[in-house]
Amino acid sequence: MAKIRELEVMGMPGVWIDVARAIGYESFMTMWRILDRSLVLRSESESMIEVKLRRLSSFHRFQRNRFIECLVTMGFDDKAIQEMVARQLGETLSLSHIFRLAGRRKVGQR
Repeated sequence: MAKIRELEVMGMPGVWIDVARAIGYESFMTMWRILDRSLVLRSESESMIEVKLRRLSSFHRFQRNRFIECLVTMGFDDKAIQEMVARQLGETLSLSHIFRLAGRRKVGQR
């Protein structure tokens, strides 16, 4: 905990302190080293690392859409897909939304 306290004392933003606590000091330092080596993440003055990370909800949408894609390739109709998404993912999607997602996938399979 003393090592994480040192990060606080140096002025590390709170969100990064939370990350360090969640993954552990050594894992945090490993992540920091990896980010620090990336030239594309450096600020113009090279004094900061500028990280852009998509929202977690974006990843969840991606996973949901892959699930729908899989169901389409297995031959399920839109209503069945709608029910499976609701039951297994807890998400309520309209049939028109399912149709758009499923249609986009079918086009890519031709």
